[in-house]
Amino acid sequence: MQFTRVTIALTSLFAMLLPVVAVNADSSQLEIISISEVADTSVEILFKSSVPKKSLANYVITAAVDPSVGQAKNIKKIIKTKATGLITAEIKNLNPKVAYKFSVSAKTKKAKMISSEVVEYSSLSNLMDVLSNLPADWGNPKPTQLPIPVPTSTPLAAPAFTLSSSSETRTVNTAATGFSVSSTGGAIASFAINATPPGMNFNTSTGALTGTPNTIAAATNYTITATNASGSATQTFTLTVTVTAPAFTISSASETKASGSAITGYTISSTGGAIASYAISPAAPAGLTFNTSTGLLSGTPTTVAGATAYTITATNASGSATRTFTLTVTAAVYTVGQTGPGGGKIFYVAPSPFACGPTLATTCTYLEAAPTSNAVANYWTDVTRTWSTGANQSVSVPNANGTTIGTGYKNSLAIVAQAGNVEASSAAVAARNYAGPNSLSDWYLPSKDELNQLFLQKTTVGGFVDSYYWSSSEFAADYAWFQGFNVGVQSVLKNGTYYVRPVRAF
Repeated sequence: MQFTRVTIALTSLFAMLLPVVAVNADSSQLEIISISEVADTSVEILFKSSVPKKSLANYVITAAVDPSVGQAKNIKKIIKTKATGLITAEIKNLNPKVAYKFSVSAKTKKAKMISSEVVEYSSLSNLMDVLSNLPADWGNPKPTQLPIPVPTSTPLAAPAFTLSSSSETRTVNTAATGFSVSSTGGAIASFAINATPPGMNFNTSTGALTGTPNTIAAATNYTITATNASGSATQTFTLTVTVTAPAFTISSASETKASGSAITGYTISSTGGAIASYAISPAAPAGLTFNTSTGLLSGTPTTVAGATAYTITATNASGSATRTFTLTVTAAVYTVGQTGPGGGKIFYVAPSPFACGPTLATTCTYLEAAPTSNAVANYWTDVTRTWSTGANQSVSVPNANGTTIGTGYKNSLAIVAQAGNVEASSAAVAARNYAGPNSLSDWYLPSKDELNQLFLQKTTVGGFVDSYYWSSSEFAADYAWFQGFNVGVQSVLKNGTYYVRPVRAF
């Protein structure tokens, strides 16, 4: 050998650098006693074995290098001996620039591996290189200023929070309550909202939603997001903005009108939210019309009635409001020559009410005749017709033999009910089909006595021809009453063609 070094213990830096290392003072079964450098590239290993011979297969010496050193490889040497006690072996082909970790393993016949502790080794030339690179003041080091430790902090928790309220319903243009935010997680750096309701404000520092919503909207979800450096969290707030409840006034609370005279009614002034629709209770009286869009009551009452309170209700999505209008309809007071509720001329005023109507179940006081002046809308032109389409048709059941004032309506209905009667050839059908200036449906062919009253006021009523006019009164199967408007004589006949003038009772 060129050079032999025994293992010794050093307390200086050389003890860490020298290639001979003392290890394993315990009494394990395998123990490396020393590593001696033979040359730069070879060493002699002295190890002690107490593994029983009868179970021993061989020994394996391993020289392992730091994996980060790419130029050197691990070295393994198998020693085929079953000796125990002190054993030496030479390991060659080492890299002098690399430190190795040596270990010895014993393989048993049962393939069990028994290993020693690892011993580090570096060649003498490698140690000298390290020493040559030591700083000039090595061995007399200057005091080292230790860094001041930086205190560590707990990581920031992710944000979490709750809202004092998850939903709210507000009337438009009414300040909203909103919500308060309670943080239940890490400190929140900022807030955001996906959209801000019209008229309201969102605070990105506190997450508060405040203000007065000014736009009607159905239930809308708003997402509030809280954020910090560790993440974010969200909550949802639902806001519904409704229309203001309706409110209104009417220009007049009551009115009294004579039957047949158009009412003045009232006007409506809305003082609340937009009104969607109106209703009236009880239903509008005969002759009057109620408009569900405007809430107005208009028209001409045709039935006498005591003071009746009508409730007008305005409604929208937020509620309703009511007002009361009281209407009293009195009996009309007319004189001969005045215009009646049907738009015709009054030609008879009874001293006391008479039975009238389609079944004589009601009472009337006045008779009016269809107007013939073209200055009036839907005026009547006297035309000639047969009494019925079948000139000699008899009206027996129901009969048409009423002659008194008030029976003309009932007679006319009986004539019209005959089979085959049409307006083009029936006096009664033509009279019944007339609606007049005010679109009333109760015009008819006058009875014998009603026709005579019409003759007596022919000058006042006007428009008559000096010829014969039919009544609705049947005399017999082949005869019906008619009257000459030249001299006023009434006679009976059925097969003639005479003039027609509709009348109505009220």
